[in-house]
Formats: sequence, structure tokens, C-alpha cells
Amino acid sequence: MATKKPLVRPKALGRVLNFAAGASTAMCQEMLSEHDLTLAQWVILSALWRQDGMLINEIADYSGNNAPAASRIVDRMEEAGLVQRVPSDSDKRVVLVCLTERGRSYEYLSDFHEQVNAKLLKGLSEEEADQLFELLARVDANARVRGAD
Repeated sequence: MATKKPLVRPKALGRVLNFAAGASTAMCQEMLSEHDLTLAQWVILSALWRQDGMLINEIADYSGNNAPAASRIVDRMEEAGLVQRVPSDSDKRVVLVCLTERGRSYEYLSDFHEQVNAKLLKGLSEEEADQLFELLARVDANARVRGAD
């Protein structure tokens, strides 16, 4: 049997971004597991630590999820005692997601993103890190344009 040559992967930005996102998500999940939180829960908690009492649509926008997915995450957080749904004082038809005392007790993790950034940006200068954020924002904007070009 002939020896196979190593498979050369194409230079595909989507692949690199996908692999990097998967690896960084796995790293975050591992770091948060010792606190009994998922990354999706931390993202929502981080929004509520900044502005308690949010609509599901606001949470969805902040977290990058669609409203049904955000609602399911909030359901699990509610079951875990991290948040509660509360009718708005001004309009009882409006339901706000609010922190519970248990949800507030995790606020010591509010700088978690900084810990993650430090790991992911290790070896990059501040200028390189700033440039990376800028370039990725442009790539993201390009990826969101549909039908142009």
C-alpha cells in the first residue's frame, strides 16, 4: 500500500474562524464549569449585571441568539434559580428577566471575558490585539451582507 501524502487544508478563513470559535468556546465552557455555569448563561448574566430587567428580545440581541433560543436558555436559568421573569410595573403584559440573589452572587465573574481575552491574545501586542478586533469586526460585517456583490 502506497503511503498517503498528508492532506493539505485549503487556506479558508471560514474554517479557521470556525475552529478558533469552537476551541475558544470549549475553553470557556471548561473555565466556567467549576462555577456550574455555561457560557450561554454567563453571557446573559453579564448583560443583566449591567442592566437588570431586560426583555427576551434585548437578551437575544445582546447574546447573539434568536429570541426562542434566548428564551430556552432563560428557562434553564430560571430553573437553576439564577433569574426570574417579572411583569413590568408599567405594563403587566411586558415580562422582564431579572436577576435573583443567586444570579447576583456570580457577579465576581463579571471580568471573565478579560480572563478569556488574556488567554486568547497571549503573545500579541496591544496594537495587534486592537487590529485583530477591528479586522474581525469587518469580517463579521462582510459576512452579514446578503446578496451584495
